[in-house]
Amino acid sequence: MPEAVIIEQPFRLTRSDPVIAEADGTANQWSDLWKYQVPNGNALVIKPSHTFSAYLEDTAPAQVGNQACRVKIEKRDASESDVLLVYGPDLYVASKEFQDKTKIARMMAAPEGVIINEREFLVISAYDDAAIDASDSYFELHISRVRKALKA
Repeated sequence: MPEAVIIEQPFRLTRSDPVIAEADGTANQWSDLWKYQVPNGNALVIKPSHTFSAYLEDTAPAQVGNQACRVKIEKRDASESDVLLVYGPDLYVASKEFQDKTKIARMMAAPEGVIINEREFLVISAYDDAAIDASDSYFELHISRVRKALKA
């Protein structure tokens, strides 16, 4: 009988992932822009070396203000009643770099990492003085995924 083997591999999460839910942000309040519920049989691992980049656009349409907008990433349990902050809240300007590895935002996770188990949520939220258009915005999160694979 095959037995399960645990595999940890690099994982790039973007807004184009089919599991992610997307919603526009409301002005002057924290709004969940992207919400990813970890599928069954998987878990995510976020370590301090992992990175996050985002481009946020308001409904003007223009890039949000660097000093007005703040961004955060949370781990939430399946009922969304328990919340753990894994990034931020930080000014948007700290997370808008996609190319320069010396400037890309790093996670705040503990050295051993934060595990987001199946059915739990990874949520990217923003607070801005204008409404954020999620469909014209995007992000890139470089983390790890843990999954079970069958061993012959």
